[in-house]
Amino acid sequence: MSVLTSLAIALFLKLSAVSAEGECFADAGMNEEFEALLGGPMAEGDCCQNHICAIPCPEEVEDPSKGFGIVVMVAIAVFVIIGFSTVYFVKSKSENYFVAGRSLPLWVITATLASQSLDSNAILGNVDLSYKYHFYDGAVLPIGLGLSLILNGIFLARHINNDGALTLPDVFARRYGKLTELLVSICTIISFLCLLAGNLVGMGAIISYVVGISQTAAIWISAALVLLYTVAGGLFSVAYTDVVQAAVGWIGCVSFAFYMIRNSDNSAPPPSVGYPGYSYPDDETCAMYDGVPCTNLEGACCYNADKWCTDPDDAATCSLIDNGAYPIGDLPVIPAAMTDPLGLTPFPENKSIFDHIIL
Repeated sequence: MSVLTSLAIALFLKLSAVSAEGECFADAGMNEEFEALLGGPMAEGDCCQNHICAIPCPEEVEDPSKGFGIVVMVAIAVFVIIGFSTVYFVKSKSENYFVAGRSLPLWVITATLASQSLDSNAILGNVDLSYKYHFYDGAVLPIGLGLSLILNGIFLARHINNDGALTLPDVFARRYGKLTELLVSICTIISFLCLLAGNLVGMGAIISYVVGISQTAAIWISAALVLLYTVAGGLFSVAYTDVVQAAVGWIGCVSFAFYMIRNSDNSAPPPSVGYPGYSYPDDETCAMYDGVPCTNLEGACCYNADKWCTDPDDAATCSLIDNGAYPIGDLPVIPAAMTDPLGLTPFPENKSIFDHIIL
């Protein structure tokens, strides 16, 4: 296996965020070796994904229009006002505060539960995971969330309501004692802190973008707003703000998805050109890059080092080269990927990568 092939595989394991020095790898030794192979560090304006995989760098995000920023801030203000206004439903009763008096209408409960999948973790995180890896990497959260709600509704909700419990730890305390209640409380707090952290980062990113302040300051502002209106109305504030947020969120998601499907271009990267010794996955890709018969693989077509490299033994001299990350482009390799277990590998639907490496 060539050095570049090894680096291509290591890339999936060790590639990190770009540092202040513009390095692509967290490991300094690996970064120096990679830069030596490619003839030096990134040029100004370049990025790791282009430097390594020849995928164009992300476009610069333009500043938001004043109207867009006003609409977003008005929406946030409306959510906060709704949250504060629910303090009148609490009436100094703990049952009203913690479980909304067990009196919420079905449509409010439905909207509240549906809105759990409308946050920066679920929406943005799932899209990011599906894009980077595979559909199921992004789908696990909504599928798991939906199944958990169904199972809870069928097997647990009736008993929890009959017990008159106010919190989840209460349920365990009544059956297994105070120690179990304490352990469940700790686990619940830690898990929700992780969930809250992701959501606060998402809120901070939005406020930072539309207002033009640092993301750190925006996160603190988001945390303060959410804390104040949640403390004010308890579960009432959560439920009724969720109703409005769910309506806005679902309308936005559906509208945006429809718009993108109708208007976006098929801009998937082309098949990889490869590197010296790389064998092409099909005849079409071979012809695209003027491939030549492989010397060590009978009947296969390989990278044309004589055409693309000044010195075929020195990858740094190759004018057209990448690490072979996308054998046949950034498109589904397996048409039945959602039903083929081999599509669940930690790579973008590319069973053919493994076939290619084995070959």
